[in-house]
Amino acid sequence: MSYKLPPLNALRAFEASARHLSFKRAADELCVTAGAVSQQVKSLETSMGLKLFRRLPRGLLLTAAGESYLPSISRAFHAISEATEGVASVLKGRQLRLGISPRLKKYPAIDGLRGQGEQLARLTLTDDLNRLLEGKLDALLRTSPQSPPGLHVDRIELQTSSGTPLPATLVTLPGLAGCREHRALLKRLRGA
Repeated sequence: MSYKLPPLNALRAFEASARHLSFKRAADELCVTAGAVSQQVKSLETSMGLKLFRRLPRGLLLTAAGESYLPSISRAFHAISEATEGVASVLKGRQLRLGISPRLKKYPAIDGLRGQGEQLARLTLTDDLNRLLEGKLDALLRTSPQSPPGLHVDRIELQTSSGTPLPATLVTLPGLAGCREHRALLKRLRGA
């Protein structure tokens, strides 16, 4: 049986652009140019005969068709990813680029990120929110309770050696919030 499918690269461009609501951030994730992502999405829209995005001066907005299409495409990529990892574990997802406030470097939860076995994230000591906004980091763990607009925020309590929990905030780019690596990072930070 043959499947009638659009080009896989065009679907990847659509799915990443829809998660980030940005061709530039999708391009960073896919390691191509924003123009290439835009062209792939345009090609997909042309082949399907419908618009998936409204292009705005400061980003993208999904159309009704795009909103309807995205969940199925995301599930399909998730299923392909899990099936592939089941037989080829060397293709597991990439490590998150995690910035950690220098004030947090001495806490046991942070040592757990550097610990034995598989490292969940590449760690950088910084509290500079601009590095996240510029796409140089995927997530930033900080003590500030600030919720920057347009970013995903998880409030967590880090366990300390004294047993007194320390409130912290994990700020993540919206397209990465909820991905497997993000969920694993939260689980490790929460000590679960």
